Order: sequence, then structure tokens, then C-alpha cells
Amino acid sequence: PRILALIPHPDDEAYSVAGTLALAARAGWICTVIAISAGEAGQCHNGAAAEPAALADLRLAELARSCAVLGAEAGPSPRLPDGGLARDPRLADAVAAAIGAAAPDLLLTLGPDGAYGHPDHLALHRAVVAAVDAAPAPPALLFAAFPSGLFLPQYELCRPILGNPPAVAPADLGVERPDFRIPIAAVADRKRAALAAHRSQLPGGDPAAIFPPGIVPALLAEEWFLLHRPGDMARVARLLLDIEAACP
Repeated sequence: PRILALIPHPDDEAYSVAGTLALAARAGWICTVIAISAGEAGQCHNGAAAEPAALADLRLAELARSCAVLGAEAGPSPRLPDGGLARDPRLADAVAAAIGAAAPDLLLTLGPDGAYGHPDHLALHRAVVAAVDAAPAPPALLFAAFPSGLFLPQYELCRPILGNPPAVAPADLGVERPDFRIPIAAVADRKRAALAAHRSQLPGGDPAAIFPPGIVPALLAEEWFLLHRPGDMARVARLLLDIEAACP
């Protein structure tokens, strides 16, 4: 089986779906991660890249290292502009091309809250939904989900880029109950190593420092998912049972 994670920026795979990817790879799945943007507008916390083009190259190299830890492959990024996905007319075609090239049985992306309301996250979510809904034989689609309010500190930290007013209200961050829970304790070390691979984004080099205190530790026991189409419930359940069987 094939699994594709479509993410807005390098490092979005690490906190959201890395454990599931590691389990899928352990179960023999072909796992691919594609970052739609190279993340060139982010900060570089280790001084390794000062210019946007250099930071883009660095962050894609970090994504490749993260994927290697997980047993996945980093697919080619279309390098759409970091911070500008919602305005880029190429987004729909880039998403459709990525899905077509990977031909996944299971497609993963961020949910309708974008984890913490980032405009790029929301734009990619909408584009993935549109592509899947328009496909004649679409893959099963799961959205990474998080406990209600977990990302509120990150939301508050990112307020300047979330719009005025933000597209997502604080009360709408996260869910009370997901459709699927994947226990990932068996590969929590790999998920932490995937986070650590994104060294340029980690103040002090600490994987837990990618977000405000308390968020990363809460992500190392389970990964939560919402199902896009209820009719895919049985198909996804079978696929996830195969992945969970990789747990010792």
C-alpha cells in the first residue's frame, strides 16, 4: 500500500503524522511526504541559512532527513511561496499533480483548523479536499487532528499572521473525539528524531521547542485523525489495522 502526506512546509509532517508514517513504513508501506512550500519565509535558528533561497534548500534537506528517520521518502516540492499558498493560482494543480504521481491508497494532510489556523495550512487543506472530491477514483483522505485547545498557545503566538480576524476562532482549534486514534508510543523515538531533523526551526536545538511548552510531549503517545468521507470508514479501518499491526 501507498501513503502520501501532503504538508504545507517542511516540519509539518513531524508533529502531525510522523508516528503513523513510521508505523506504515514498518508495515512495509511505501510512504511519501511532499511539502508544497519549501518554508523559505521561516526563521533560521541555527544561523545556517540567511537568505530565503538558502533556507528553502536547507529546509528541504531537513525534510529528507526527517523522512529517512521515518522510513519515508521526501517527494519533490513544487516550492510554492511560503506564506502565499492561498493566493497562488498554481496550488490546485500542484496538489493534483502530487496526488497523481504518488497514487496513494491513503492520503494525509492537516485538518480544517490547520492545527493552529496558519493561512498556508488552511489553503492546503482546502486544495486537498477539492482535489479529492473532484477525482474519479480518489484515495481515502484523513486529516490530522489534535485535542481541543492543545495548539492555543501556538495560535496566540502566531496571531500577527493569522488575519484580522483569524479565519479560525480559538474555540474551533482541535477536536474532542477523533474518528481514528493511532497509538504511536512504539515509534515515539522516531517521531522525536523527525522533529529534531528540522534543526533550523528549533531554538536551542530542542525538538520540544518547535512549539510552546507542553505541546510536543502531548503528541508522542497517539496521533488523531478525522475521516473526510464517511463512506471510506471500512476501507480506512482496514488500512489502519494493518499499520497498527506493526506495533510490537
